[in-house]
Amino acid sequence: MVKKYEFVCLTLLCVGCRTTAISTAEYTARSQVAFTQPSNPREIDGERELENELSAKIELAAAEVVEDSNQPTPLAPPLISLTLPQSISLGLAQNPDLIALRQADQVSSAALGVAQTYPFNPFIQVQATPLQDQYQAGPGTTYHYVLLMQTIQLAHQQQFREEGAASVLNSTRWNIHQAELQNVAQTERLYFMVLYLRGILELANASDQNNQQMLRILEKQLDAGQATAADVAIVRVDARSTKQQVRLAKANYETALRDFKRQLGVSPDEPIQIEGDLRSLTWTLPSLGFMDSETEYDSHQLNLMIASRVATRPDVLAARSDIDAARAAMELATAAKTPDLQIGPYYQRTADGTSFLGFRAQMDIPVINSGRPLEQQRVAEFNQRVMSWQQLQRRAELEAEAAWERYELAYTALTEEMADGVTNLPLELESLEQQFLAGEVEVVRVVQARTSLIQNQRVRLDLLNEAAQAAANLTAFATIPVEELIVEK
Repeated sequence: MVKKYEFVCLTLLCVGCRTTAISTAEYTARSQVAFTQPSNPREIDGERELENELSAKIELAAAEVVEDSNQPTPLAPPLISLTLPQSISLGLAQNPDLIALRQADQVSSAALGVAQTYPFNPFIQVQATPLQDQYQAGPGTTYHYVLLMQTIQLAHQQQFREEGAASVLNSTRWNIHQAELQNVAQTERLYFMVLYLRGILELANASDQNNQQMLRILEKQLDAGQATAADVAIVRVDARSTKQQVRLAKANYETALRDFKRQLGVSPDEPIQIEGDLRSLTWTLPSLGFMDSETEYDSHQLNLMIASRVATRPDVLAARSDIDAARAAMELATAAKTPDLQIGPYYQRTADGTSFLGFRAQMDIPVINSGRPLEQQRVAEFNQRVMSWQQLQRRAELEAEAAWERYELAYTALTEEMADGVTNLPLELESLEQQFLAGEVEVVRVVQARTSLIQNQRVRLDLLNEAAQAAANLTAFATIPVEELIVEK
């Protein structure tokens, strides 16, 4: 009997483990074929009951399998493909530092609302003495008075407070814009660095594949007696070196990719694909607003352009707003030298029933504290802010000039290198390999030529990366968008 139901039991086991999905009819057909015809009628009835029970279990298990098979399988996270404009937008939207810094705008806006609210409320003073020693006024007469007073600022302090708070709000917003500008420049640097290191990795892979292929060819030639052991040893050492270069290039590329993800506020485990190729970008000189890129730049006009660009830098504008805030604080300190006036109506009824109605005024007499020390402090702070703004603008001009000179040098070197012609590494390596297989050149010459070709490609990548990094510096220090420096094909 055990053998008769062996197939059914195995079928149930498979269904229970969810390893296959077979239709209910197919399960039933297989289970019926598995039974043999017993000779005893009682055995027939028992076996039929068992068969029906097993068939019911099989149908239930098959239905569960079919139901599970209809469930949607979890999909892998989609691959994010990013161009340079998309990377910049994503960095501005998701960078953690920017998200936290933008909250300062709400704080400064609330501070402006506080400054716009008059800080002094009227106050009321009431005094009553129902128990008295003299009763000349008769029963029920109580000495009392009511005083209502309001503080009035005579030197327009409210206006200076509002101006100071508005200047602080402007400074906060310009500082946020400066952080956004630096974020854009840093995103450009990291984006171009990823493209550069990916190009280095591709060069290392091409060199390694060529060395491995050459090593296999030489080993076959050595076995056939057509190559020397010295040639094989030279190529083997070179192949080992390029293998290590591939590992190093891959590690550097992965590190740059992680830094780029952190800049964008993307999880390190989230897959992204960086679009673009550093070797396909064509760089140019910007028009600068007064001439085209083909015209020779005049130093005076260039200085004027840099000065105008620097004057609109967010950090310089933030320093100007700090000057306005310091000026408002200085004027507020000068106005504070004029004491506040407290004035209001006054009513009094004495114990003898006499009533008084009038007003009362109160003002501090600036004898000891005239407000002059605070005014001198605010004047010193104002002069400090002016000096900071001047030096910041001068430093910004120097930074912009240095960034421009760096980009101009990189552009000139890249233009000269492109004029010399660019070799195609895969084609050149293939040509050398064919010459080597034909016995036209020795293996040492092939290795030297390949090294020179790779070095040429590496220098070109270095020049392109230098131009890209210099363009990012122009964005950071001269507020020149990178779109003005790239020629669209």
